[in-house]
Amino acid sequence: MVYDLAIVGAGPTGLHAAKWSAKKGLKVILIEKRKDISKVTRYCSEHIILDEGYNGDTVKIDIEKGKIISTANGYEVDYKGGLCPVTDKYYYSPSRHAIHFAWPDKRPFAYKYDKGELLRGLLEECLKLGVTFQNETTAYDGKDSPEGVELKCVSKGKKFRLSAKKLIICDGCNTRMGQAMGFNRDRGYMGFALCEAFYMSGVKDYNPSEWKGWWGRVYGSNLAPLMGTGPAGHFEEWADVIMLGSLKDLPEKVFEYFTTKGPLAYMFEHAKIEEKYSCSVKAFTPLKTPYRGNVLVIGDSAAFVEVQAQGGLNCGFRAADAIAKELNGEKGFAEYTDWWLKSFEFNSEGMMRVSQGYALIPTYEDDEVDYLFSLCEGITLPGTWSQYNSPKYMWDTILRDPERIMRERPVLFEKIKKVRTTTLGESI
Repeated sequence: MVYDLAIVGAGPTGLHAAKWSAKKGLKVILIEKRKDISKVTRYCSEHIILDEGYNGDTVKIDIEKGKIISTANGYEVDYKGGLCPVTDKYYYSPSRHAIHFAWPDKRPFAYKYDKGELLRGLLEECLKLGVTFQNETTAYDGKDSPEGVELKCVSKGKKFRLSAKKLIICDGCNTRMGQAMGFNRDRGYMGFALCEAFYMSGVKDYNPSEWKGWWGRVYGSNLAPLMGTGPAGHFEEWADVIMLGSLKDLPEKVFEYFTTKGPLAYMFEHAKIEEKYSCSVKAFTPLKTPYRGNVLVIGDSAAFVEVQAQGGLNCGFRAADAIAKELNGEKGFAEYTDWWLKSFEFNSEGMMRVSQGYALIPTYEDDEVDYLFSLCEGITLPGTWSQYNSPKYMWDTILRDPERIMRERPVLFEKIKKVRTTTLGESI
């Protein structure tokens, strides 16, 4: 059997692409290595982000009707799972000077959601539309030709091949199929990161509506420990404690220091680890041309950082339209690429200058971070989740009076000037 479309990866991106492709009358096969996609075993922050224009969309949540609504693309997704509003974000320095993000009316800027429930609902829709779901299957190689794509797959130890006219690759940041088919060949490799998340009960000062990060070597790492909302079913009781690291600075080791020896150890005196999850990520520069021949790479597989739930849904929706147009002899892939480049901020060279944003440690000493954060105290910055807007608002506030910094901390001022002209590639 030759399918119109094969999709590798059944996350929000692949499921939404499958749903809308099937709605357009295409014969679709969806390939997924997991047995049960509703059981999330790899750590994911699981937030619907409400920032205006974020990842190509402004998303609304209709809690009463149980819908995730795209205002830019015009689709709705049924979602009946749990939601917890996030209304405040705090960044802390070593001496606990705080940078606070929130809206004056305390409206949410994000919702923690249940990813497993979102995936389950989308899969149910796909199956009703006639999508073939090939789970417990890994697509590990492929060949593209003018006639279409042939995939090499393995399922429960048995190898087989399948053919499709078009292929969508959306198997995550560490894209195996993107690598196998040569899409990573010209991408810049930017580093390898490890993440471990601990869902913990009994954490003192935990508030499910708050997202917190702590910057400084005093906390045990160059990468800020984070704490946010616990998982669906335990929003109120379990904190999400997140450690980022590397092979030289393992998250488990940072967690032990942070919770038992660091200045915030008091918060975890009576805490208990209920569940823990991990993930590893290879960071590549984003694909500026995410297609070749009959193959389109979308979502996290083409990105620099994860595109989050709505970014994935947007990519799947747009990709379905691109595939249908390509099969009809139109330039759907080029149209998709134009939308991709305009919609995701990491595709902008200016946005790749993030070293002055989150890469605070070890660029700045702990006492320097204390000074910089103190310049923001008493000022509430706009409520935002965005990893692009957050450092921009932060640094705009810090540098609102550059003469003061130049006068009070001239050496630090010169360091800031140097860092702010450094690209991400240079800093890495």
